[in-house]
Amino acid sequence: MARFLGNIVLKGQMECLTGLHIGGSKEKLEIGGVDSPVIRDPLTLYPYVPGSSLKGKMRSLLEYTLGKVQPSNGGEFRFCECGENDCPVCRVFGSAAENRQMGPTRLIVRDGHPSAQTIEMWKNLDTELLYTEHKGENGIDRITSAANPRFVERVVKGSIFNVELVYGVFDIGDGIADAEYFRYVLEALKLVEHSSLGKSGSRGYGQVSFRFADPIVVMADDYRSGSEVFKDASKPHEDNIYKGRFVHRLSDFDDDYVRTRIVARFDLQPA
Repeated sequence: MARFLGNIVLKGQMECLTGLHIGGSKEKLEIGGVDSPVIRDPLTLYPYVPGSSLKGKMRSLLEYTLGKVQPSNGGEFRFCECGENDCPVCRVFGSAAENRQMGPTRLIVRDGHPSAQTIEMWKNLDTELLYTEHKGENGIDRITSAANPRFVERVVKGSIFNVELVYGVFDIGDGIADAEYFRYVLEALKLVEHSSLGKSGSRGYGQVSFRFADPIVVMADDYRSGSEVFKDASKPHEDNIYKGRFVHRLSDFDDDYVRTRIVARFDLQPA
């Protein structure tokens, strides 16, 4: 028998320490003089961070860290799709492999939208673009020395995006404690901080930093009863309940914190 035990809801904020470029469609959104526009919300035109971009970077960095990237016969590197139940990558991030005995993908990463203070900051930017900056770059052909100038649109340093990750905990009868694998979510976020997000990280783009509130453990019973825990986890980042609570750096969530504050909650669940 497989059953849902609860969710670990991690709400926080991601700050851009350098300019960030996550590309959008130039054909659909024409910004004058920009060769590479950023992705924007079509309703507000505010830049945002797709959950797929953050989740994909988390996954790829973790795959390299765990030695899950292997060369194929053609010499190209292949990322993990083993589908094994005890594989942290497949269990946490999902797998397209035929073996689906591990149940659903555990990790959901929401799109990150700008905080209210960031929107106000963007409205007062002294740039030629709407809520962003453009960075001029010049590629040089090493054989002909011909210049290839281009302008890349970037979200400015100091911008803050509200982020939310939801980690599902299931008991699928395989003897593996899902809650223990939440450590790999935190590890992947740490790796992103020391890497980059979006385009051109090796050229200084996309350095980010995270701050979180305490993770909220919402048990299955909380969903049934509509408890205060469920209500708190459902409130937006700008709600009063979260003011002053995005203070935890990832280093605060060490093994002892995860074991005593999160894993222990699920150890108490009846079989």
